[in-house]
Amino acid sequence: MLDDFLNDDDEITTFLDELEDDYDDGGNSGSQVGFLGMTPFQRFVVSLLFFLMVMVAGSFCLLITGSISSPF
Repeated sequence: MLDDFLNDDDEITTFLDELEDDYDDGGNSGSQVGFLGMTPFQRFVVSLLFFLMVMVAGSFCLLITGSISSPF
């Protein structure tokens, strides 16, 4: 039984070829996938929102500590 398995190279190579084809298809296939799978515009929106959150949090901290005063 083990000898038959070792001599049957067609099934092994077919299985390995299928695994290799599945691995190759799972790649980028010509499409550009960016950081975390986002497009450049999506990355821009995320970075803009992050910048705005940091700016608002920093301004809030400056107001709380009294380093700046509100004009209102």
